[in-house]
Amino acid sequence: MSLFKRIVLLFVAVIAFVGSFHLIDNYQKDSARVSLSFEVNAPNEDDYQVFFLTVAEGGEWNEAQSKHLIYDKPGQWKKMSYELPNNTLKVRIDLGTQKADISIRNVQAKAISTQPVKAEDLNIKTNEVKIAQNQNQSLHIESIGGDPYIAFNFTPIASTIFEGFSTLHIVGNLLGSVLIAVLTAFIVRHLKKSLELIKPIYQSRNLALNLAKNDFKTKFASSYLGVVWGFITPLLTIVTYWFVFQVGLRSGDVAEVPFILWFIAGIIPWFFFSEAFSGATNAFIEYSYLVKKVVFRIELLPFVKIGSALFVHLFFILFIFIVYGVYGYYPTVYTVQILYYLICTIFLVFSMSLLSASLVLFFKDLNQIIGIVLQMGFWFTPIGWPVTMLNDFWAFIFKLNPMFYIVQGFRDSLIDHVIFYERPYEMLYFWLFCFSVLTLGVVTFKKLKSHFSDVL
Repeated sequence: MSLFKRIVLLFVAVIAFVGSFHLIDNYQKDSARVSLSFEVNAPNEDDYQVFFLTVAEGGEWNEAQSKHLIYDKPGQWKKMSYELPNNTLKVRIDLGTQKADISIRNVQAKAISTQPVKAEDLNIKTNEVKIAQNQNQSLHIESIGGDPYIAFNFTPIASTIFEGFSTLHIVGNLLGSVLIAVLTAFIVRHLKKSLELIKPIYQSRNLALNLAKNDFKTKFASSYLGVVWGFITPLLTIVTYWFVFQVGLRSGDVAEVPFILWFIAGIIPWFFFSEAFSGATNAFIEYSYLVKKVVFRIELLPFVKIGSALFVHLFFILFIFIVYGVYGYYPTVYTVQILYYLICTIFLVFSMSLLSASLVLFFKDLNQIIGIVLQMGFWFTPIGWPVTMLNDFWAFIFKLNPMFYIVQGFRDSLIDHVIFYERPYEMLYFWLFCFSVLTLGVVTFKKLKSHFSDVL
């Protein structure tokens, strides 16, 4: 490599490091969960409700912008912790509905850092409440009415809990920035090779499509029902999982959406990914007679298997619309995003399969490993369960799975109505992952290609 190219790569790496350090820092702040906690000691069991007003919502206190927790330890201290939106402006703590002498202590707000909430620092407004004492950050409160509450401005508190840092955050930020800088330099260094491989694939797209049609037909040629089996198996799987989760485990609605609608929005893109990736991994083995032909562009073969799986996937996308229509959910402008997430899935599968298809010829056990990974991947991707049930650390780990971005994208398009660019950090991570794996696959493919015919 020439000195000029080394300097360019170093410059790219430095820019990527600085930019990613800033992005990761912003991501930590934007994704941090805000919580308000305090300890309660009261003589009666009661419902303690926290209301919140946000920048976007504002307006009057209402049930939709509130959280409930039950105090069920009369005469004992119990910690109550409420998760709030990141853009909370005001908070109101409802102290049950009974007349009582209540003690509250250790009021804290937490996001990036944890800050104690001191009564003297707040402009507290009360209703049907008398604050008898205020010492050692403990509020001794006398509830004298049916709707007692304490309300205060949360803005000055929010400005402090999103500041500060921990050693863990700094170390994670640095390691993440270094990794992104290295991957960016790696992608740029081999960009020409990647373009040289992708361009012929695009030029031969008609050939790949015809081969995919033939592959789809021949896959079930020896059976009586033929290609119908390609649709029956996934349908039966969906029914089985639906019965286990909703009937057997009694899974309720998710975010006020029937479980079946939430579930199929996740499992159907997973079906496509699993089928396409496992098939594309074995593309060079299955089409070994084409691999041995010098004149054939064998890099088309993973795309052939992806295209074969795509025919079934398109049917199931139509199936999604039918089921949603039965439940009264009809396509919106957000539904068009499914096309974008479909492209994301195809690109992800091709990137991964180009690498796996090249390696499996020399490491036969890779097929079994991929099978196990796909079985575990179904459960480790939030398809049948929501990621919100996890704490911050484990939620972050599970979101590193690139299929999480696609599953979430389908639900954003069909249920939550979130535009893809409203999740910029997830989008940047997904495409960095794809281009990194694609570049590694291209480098591996070009180095091993000359030896393919020797091991087939």
